[in-house]
Amino acid sequence: MTVAVRFRRHLRRLLLLLASCCLISLLLSAYFLFSNSSPSMHLGQSAEPACSQPLSMSPYRQLPYPYPPNPPYTHVHTDAVVLVLVESQYSQLGQDIVAILESAHFQFRMEIASGKGDLPPLTEKGHGRYSLIIYENLLKYAHADTWNRQLLHQYCTEYRVGIIGFYRSTENSPSVLKLRGLPLILRTNQALWDCCVVSSSPLLHLTKPGTDRGALPGEDWTSFLSNHSSYQAVLLARAKEGAASGSGDNAGPGFSLGLQATVVQDMGLYDGVRRVLFGQGLGYWLHRLILVDAISYLTDRKLTLGLDRHILVDIDDIFVGKEGTRMNTKDVK
Repeated sequence: MTVAVRFRRHLRRLLLLLASCCLISLLLSAYFLFSNSSPSMHLGQSAEPACSQPLSMSPYRQLPYPYPPNPPYTHVHTDAVVLVLVESQYSQLGQDIVAILESAHFQFRMEIASGKGDLPPLTEKGHGRYSLIIYENLLKYAHADTWNRQLLHQYCTEYRVGIIGFYRSTENSPSVLKLRGLPLILRTNQALWDCCVVSSSPLLHLTKPGTDRGALPGEDWTSFLSNHSSYQAVLLARAKEGAASGSGDNAGPGFSLGLQATVVQDMGLYDGVRRVLFGQGLGYWLHRLILVDAISYLTDRKLTLGLDRHILVDIDDIFVGKEGTRMNTKDVK
């Protein structure tokens, strides 16, 4: 056997070995890629609220990532104050938000949100003046002019500040609304029932997973649809039987009579800003709990309520109550 023949034989073996290694590498890469990706599920495919399942939220095509994910957390100083931007000083939802902040002893500053989105000074001597921003009207945030929107976005990304927004539909609201600047579709004026708290949501602190059976108050609920992985459902509900199953430019499975996301959290993967959005006001009791948890989550527990609870017993009922109504040993036990 000549040297040339042996050389060709070894060369063929080497090429086969390299090809095998490349094939194995491709198979392993595909396996880990698909095994670590979260499964997608359309709202509306489940007959019962799937509280324990992570859910993506729409049938629309996958959108690109225009911004990188949040940068690694760096220590930035912000005052433990909430900026509340309300429609007017006497608006009901604004008063409800302020009442919750006051009851939790959270410091806040209330400002009237202007039509152009003008903002009060957000920084002072190199530190942030606010740890969280709440919009009573989500559209005031979405429709702010480009300059103010960029200023707010820069402040939120640099100081790791989140945004909470509420959208309350009216009889004049379009049935389908695209939220400017975000991959979100809003479906308005719905009647919903069987509200479900998604157990996989990282936002939960005081709120416990489960389902609140029955009709939700009002018929002006708004649900959110998005196909971007940054958006996760926090509360899900089902449309009442007989409600319209589709409208607008898409009557696909995202608009079926299945599950609707009435509260969503934005993880910040789309543009670096974390958000929690509500599809109604605070008239529903679960929204009040979720708001407190959202404040805690978006401020990285800077503004939070503890889990300890205390029971207060009025001693008047024990010692000076009317005869026959005083507490005794048996009552205490």
